[in-house]
Amino acid sequence: MSGANAEYESKARRYLRYLLAYGLLGLVLFPLFWIVSSSLKPPATIFSAPPKLFPAPGELTFQHYRAVLDGPMMNYFLNSVIVTLTTMVLSVVLSVFAGYGWAKFEFRGSTFTSTFVILSRIFPIVVILVPLFQILKTLGLLNTHPGLVLSYFVYTLPLTAWMLKGFFENIPDNVIRAARVDGFSELQIFVEIVLPMVRPGIIATALFSVVIAWQELLLALTFLQDDSLYTMPVALLSLTNQYTIKWGLMMAMSFIFMLPVAILFLLTQNYFIKGITGRSSL
Repeated sequence: MSGANAEYESKARRYLRYLLAYGLLGLVLFPLFWIVSSSLKPPATIFSAPPKLFPAPGELTFQHYRAVLDGPMMNYFLNSVIVTLTTMVLSVVLSVFAGYGWAKFEFRGSTFTSTFVILSRIFPIVVILVPLFQILKTLGLLNTHPGLVLSYFVYTLPLTAWMLKGFFENIPDNVIRAARVDGFSELQIFVEIVLPMVRPGIIATALFSVVIAWQELLLALTFLQDDSLYTMPVALLSLTNQYTIKWGLMMAMSFIFMLPVAILFLLTQNYFIKGITGRSSL
């Protein structure tokens, strides 16, 4: 009898876990569903009462997506791609060297510099806004994509460098010592042994860098004045004004905006999971 009760309790707990998991999944996915549904409705029916979960067959429209493709929005999308990829490459490349140096080499000030770098990430972004503005103004990089990339690089570098430091610390020191005994140079150890072992961590760090740069608004809104240089977050904000909000166009742009990152996570999810759990690829 006790065994039957235990089995019943086990099934009840399993069903409860499934119920909670599907409930949380529904909460997460419902905003996405509503964005897609609203983007396929005419403007007059987006806020109809009572609200409609699906557009009626005769009301289904792609006018908002046509407006996005025919307007300047795709230029903003391309700007976001260029700025995000450039930021990601610069952040990951420098973070790989910084993280490896902090994790595997003893030098004066290593603890202080690594701690200082991550502590600088604690401050809100508005704290560095004015200093960055002055620096970019002095360098003549205001209202340019290189200036925006530089500001994103400053903002993302502490996080990416600290993340990779943790991944490099997981590599056993005996592996590096054995490679030195076998006659490997420091460059060979780094390229042929260390980098393949932390590849999942590098990919996970690159994804975090992409997400930060892809969705960042405040820096882009502050440093870009030319409409043709806008990134997608700034372009989305421009759809609102004092009197109107172009909801249909905003929903269509929002779906297009989130789609690349979602696809990227799906394609690299195995590396991402290995990276955040600290497992090497060897």
